[in-house]
Amino acid sequence: MLFATSLASFWTLGLLQSFGIWQRHYGSQMAVDDGVIQQGDMIKRPIISAIGSLGNGGIFAAFGLLYFPHLPSFGQHIRDLCLLGTFFMTLGFGLASISTHLWMMVLTQGILVGVGGGIFLYTLAPILPEYFVKHSGLAQGIALASGSAGGSVLSLSVPVMLDHLGSQATLSLLGSISLAICSAVSFLAQPPRQIKDRNNTMVCWKTFKDPIFTCLFIANFLHALTLLNPITFGPEFSEALGLSNRTGSIILAIMSAVGIPARLITGYVADVVGHQNMLLLAVFTYAVSVWGFWFSAAAVKSEALWIVFSILYGAINGTFNMIVNSAQKRLFGDELYYSYNGAMTSIRGIGFAISPPIVGSLVTRVQNDELDTPAFIKPISYTGTLLVLLVGCVASVRALDASKRGWEWIR
Repeated sequence: MLFATSLASFWTLGLLQSFGIWQRHYGSQMAVDDGVIQQGDMIKRPIISAIGSLGNGGIFAAFGLLYFPHLPSFGQHIRDLCLLGTFFMTLGFGLASISTHLWMMVLTQGILVGVGGGIFLYTLAPILPEYFVKHSGLAQGIALASGSAGGSVLSLSVPVMLDHLGSQATLSLLGSISLAICSAVSFLAQPPRQIKDRNNTMVCWKTFKDPIFTCLFIANFLHALTLLNPITFGPEFSEALGLSNRTGSIILAIMSAVGIPARLITGYVADVVGHQNMLLLAVFTYAVSVWGFWFSAAAVKSEALWIVFSILYGAINGTFNMIVNSAQKRLFGDELYYSYNGAMTSIRGIGFAISPPIVGSLVTRVQNDELDTPAFIKPISYTGTLLVLLVGCVASVRALDASKRGWEWIR
């Protein structure tokens, strides 16, 4: 199960973490010359970013409220579900390779690939902790480290493929690779463990009377609104700094590469110091790095500050997703885990789907070669403000849980 989840993460999260390459590409003349978009599409950043926001699986996750409580039941057919995901991803890339307008890319590389990838991301990941009760943080760290490896590989290889093969052939190749990798995952996937007395009902409005649930629900939404912003718009920000496309791709790869050892270390440390403590440390570090380094890099046009931020972001950006399932499992217990996690997954899915278009609308509407770093001040400030609120929500969960069950340093 760990190998299946890690392999799925390598490909699906790798595509997600490297989407900034496509964000930059679809805003360039090369994409127009290849015939995959029209001339007027180049400055439509909110629509271009919608390809990534839909393709990240958020559209599937948004329905978690409905299907998560029943995951222990239909999860017994996990291999069939994964084969369905394989079909959608392969079809999405295949149809994208013959698309000629931006709206077609939204439907194919966005929705179809997103539904397929979402099936893998939001069925395998919540099942994994049940196979590693004592070391769930480390197990999820290994899986997400694989995603970071995929992001590094694709951040470096996709630009090369685009330069040498063109847009259509690159999309076709990604479809073929999706078929191969996802078919292997489908064969290896394992169903949820059999646990008695599971609650398979959806959460109701009364659940929000629990302040711990409500704060964590809001935290999941705020996290989703902030997580993808640096990797989606990072290559364009690098270009605004005057860096070459290759250098921008390398920086994006560094964001993912740093996460490989970081996921393993934070997964292990989370099991030692407590999942809630690690969540709080991660979101606090992210907030400080956005205001201290990314905002400053935009204000003074500093390459050094941007690189420092990229390293810090790469080290902590997956921590929330990596251990939130384990934290929720310990907060709410096995009986309510899938029911409550469905609500959390739904709100994260909505956040993932709407965040990049919102941020894209805040970036000045000019072509990539006319961008300057002040054009990113608004989206960076938006991200930083949400992160401050996120820190408050996670800290509230920690305090409320301590008030309810008694204070413990490790939790």
